Amino acid sequence: MKKAPICLLAILFAIVFCLVGRWFTASDSQSIKLAENVAEPKIVFDQEAFDFGKVLEDVEIKHVFKISNAGKGILDVTGTYTSCGCTVANLSKRYLKPGESMDLLVTVDTAMKQGRVSKEIFVNSNDPHRAVAALKVSMDVADAHLGMTDAKMAKIFTNEKCASCHVMPGVGLMGRDLFEADCAMCHGKGAKGAVGPALVGPYKNPNYATHMRQIIAHGSKTRRTMPGFLSTAGGPLNDTQIDSIVGYLKTLK
Repeated sequence: MKKAPICLLAILFAIVFCLVGRWFTASDSQSIKLAENVAEPKIVFDQEAFDFGKVLEDVEIKHVFKISNAGKGILDVTGTYTSCGCTVANLSKRYLKPGESMDLLVTVDTAMKQGRVSKEIFVNSNDPHRAVAALKVSMDVADAHLGMTDAKMAKIFTNEKCASCHVMPGVGLMGRDLFEADCAMCHGKGAKGAVGPALVGPYKNPNYATHMRQIIAHGSKTRRTMPGFLSTAGGPLNDTQIDSIVGYLKTLK
């Protein structure tokens, strides 16, 4: 007589177990279906790198990248930024429906550039798998500043786009900090050379130190890529800042 209640409990447990198992299975299937139906945008480009080839110095060159939405949700292209102030990227719109496309106009100012140059453009969007996409443009500046006038040399200080890289980062700085803000982009970290020559040298020689200060302050007579950075020569720096750069260069080996 006592076995009957035990059997009944076992049957009840079996029924509850089956029902719970079916509920979890149905719930999992529903979650999978919801995940499959999520409408995600997908940003794609007609090309992610473009080479202008040979171009002249001190001109503006343009290229249009095509941005498309290959996903199922609305693509929100929230903005762009570039690796240098000389490069500007303008979007023709912000939102793209699935299957839609738009233009991204990239303009590069080649003033004060020479040789092989490359710039990056970064595109921000709500693509969950590619929130930031990097595009690249490159060029070969054929005219290496031959015949450049003093007015064109000063463009890096007076033009807003140029000044954003060559002037603004160094405002109020001295010594090493000033060099890394205004000079390292051309002469390399530690003055070891980049697009511009290395500046490490025998600064213990007073004649050499005076000569280098003269070039930094008033520009080079042989390299048209080097304008004078002293305020009286059209540049953004005062005598104390020029001296602090020379003082930093003296510490390098």
